[in-house]
Amino acid sequence: MTDVQYADVEPQGERHYRASIPKLKAAVADLAGQNLPFSLHLGDVIDRDFSSFATILPLFTPLGHPVCHLLGNHDFSVKDEMKSRVTATLGMPQDYYAFRHSGVCFIMMDTNDVSTYKYPQGSKEDLAAKAEVAKLTAAKAAKAQPWNGAVSATQLEWLEKQLAAADLAKEPVIVCGHHPLLPADGHQVWNDGELSEILGRHPCVRAYFCGHVHTGAEVVVKGVPFITFKSILQQPDVTAYSVVRLFKDRLVVEGRGREKSREIAFSRA
Repeated sequence: MTDVQYADVEPQGERHYRASIPKLKAAVADLAGQNLPFSLHLGDVIDRDFSSFATILPLFTPLGHPVCHLLGNHDFSVKDEMKSRVTATLGMPQDYYAFRHSGVCFIMMDTNDVSTYKYPQGSKEDLAAKAEVAKLTAAKAAKAQPWNGAVSATQLEWLEKQLAAADLAKEPVIVCGHHPLLPADGHQVWNDGELSEILGRHPCVRAYFCGHVHTGAEVVVKGVPFITFKSILQQPDVTAYSVVRLFKDRLVVEGRGREKSREIAFSRA
């Protein structure tokens, strides 16, 4: 699931914020019966107001299995004094982390690491991010948008170590982030080229999963699928989420609602 993006506000265009509650309840009821080991939520569990976490997060409990969250840009659309509490509120061990299940490593990236919304206004992190946006804007880059972010040098170094270890162990890896790397449509990570280059040189990487773009997308590069899953938020009466089953040579997406079902072969298997 991705971009539940709940808020107790009126709809705006195709964003039906209150409708996320009944759709999430229905999705949880379905997934609870699928005998799954865990669920992923790929960012933006709320749209605004820190109090929205208390409304929406308990609705995941009936799944009966862990929910692994990562950070989205709207999760930080809260007052400056509350921003430092978001990671812990989502039950995450830290802003970016890795976990393993059934011989597969899942790397949960923080694509908001460098951004103009994650940190209090005027902080050194905020000023550095604004300088980065200014450079991208001067270069007329379509991705120079306030809702996008970048992965810091420290996190990239951590990622390299995780992937190098997985290569040695011959362990398949699924990398997850909130923002896309592909397609380059203006919604992608600011340093998408650098991050894509890292993923491309490690044979352990099987796929990249993300959210952020509510209409979804899928691009396959050198046998690696970059999948943007569709938001559950759009359209009041139509859902969007998936059951993903991983096999040695392929992944199978069992789509619900707007999310289509398909099978994608791993050329790196």
